[in-house]
Amino acid sequence: MQTPECYNLDAGCPLPLHTKALRGEIVDQKELLFRLQEIDITWDKVRQRLVKLQKFSGGSPSLLKAREQVAATEAELHHWRGEQNDAELEAQALSQRIKDTEDRLMSGQVQNPKELQSLQASVEAMRRQRVSVEDRSVEALMKAEELAARLQEQQEKLDRMETEWESKQAAIEEELEKRKQEYVYLKQLRAQVVAAIDADMLEQYEYLRQRKNGIAVAQLQEDACSACFMQVPTSVVSAVRRGEDLTYCPSCGRLLFSP
Repeated sequence: MQTPECYNLDAGCPLPLHTKALRGEIVDQKELLFRLQEIDITWDKVRQRLVKLQKFSGGSPSLLKAREQVAATEAELHHWRGEQNDAELEAQALSQRIKDTEDRLMSGQVQNPKELQSLQASVEAMRRQRVSVEDRSVEALMKAEELAARLQEQQEKLDRMETEWESKQAAIEEELEKRKQEYVYLKQLRAQVVAAIDADMLEQYEYLRQRKNGIAVAQLQEDACSACFMQVPTSVVSAVRRGEDLTYCPSCGRLLFSP
């Protein structure tokens, strides 16, 4: 795998990775901590970008929402078409029952007045029920037609978004693969740098990094801390430049390192 000297992340190219330690030179422990911090910052950016790319590899939020809308409308349309079909079948069944009952009334086979009255009442009740069912069928039909029109609009919009997304997908997959390679490379590089750092200093670095928003080590630049930009007392400046172990910025508490 190719090992680039820096990574062209969204934030720029923050880290030349060919450190002195990896070339076998003797390096101050605080310089190694500073280099480790640069690796960790870049590693975090790569990791965050990977999470974002993996999240979007299946589609952007707007595309996923459009897919959900189409699926929901399809389900609702299926429901109302089922309602319409059920109502039509029920109306047909009622019509047949009405016809059968009316045929019996007209056949002259029923002579009992009470039974004739009962059959006539049954026909009237079934007719009223059929009207109600037919109204339900019309309502379902209108709802289904409305949903079908909405579905067509949503599907056309989704088709356009899918086409646009497919054109971007290749670029996303390419970057995703690149970031994965960067992630693995940085992990290996970090392990090499960590192996050259004193265990106590590494523990102090990890402790400060968790409590100082990811910045545990600051450079001494023109007698000021590069993290908090506060001037550092002369005695502290001298200690840092002499290379004394674990010299801290009096203002922000970070380890100071003089290049």
